Amino acid sequence: MSLIKSKKRVADHGEVFTPDWMVEKMLDLVKGEAERIDSRFLEPACGSGNFLVPILQRKLAAVELKFSKSDFEKRHYALLALMCCYGIELLDDNIAECRANMLEVFAEYLNLEESDELYRAASFVLSLNLVHGDAMT
Repeated sequence: MSLIKSKKRVADHGEVFTPDWMVEKMLDLVKGEAERIDSRFLEPACGSGNFLVPILQRKLAAVELKFSKSDFEKRHYALLALMCCYGIELLDDNIAECRANMLEVFAEYLNLEESDELYRAASFVLSLNLVHGDAMT
């Protein structure tokens, strides 16, 4: 992934994305929390999900370790993990991309189709937890 979408966006909004390797190193600093299913994370400038997607992936790995034997518990705790991720983003296209990226990771983990009730529930959660706005105001 490129660290910038355009020079204009950098100039107008200061938009620069954190490289994946740095995200992973930073999340390793809070490894215990990033891997705890019910820990809450707020990303005040979430972009397209550079931090939130790997956080969700770490949480879902914890779900897999603890609850993979029970489909009900796996689905329940996967949704809980998703519900504990929050983001605010100034640019409308970024928040839409973040929601789509998070939903894709969640749906892929549980092998969900768009028609699945849990898919729709996750989409609704993301519409509330990932919001378009200015975290500074």
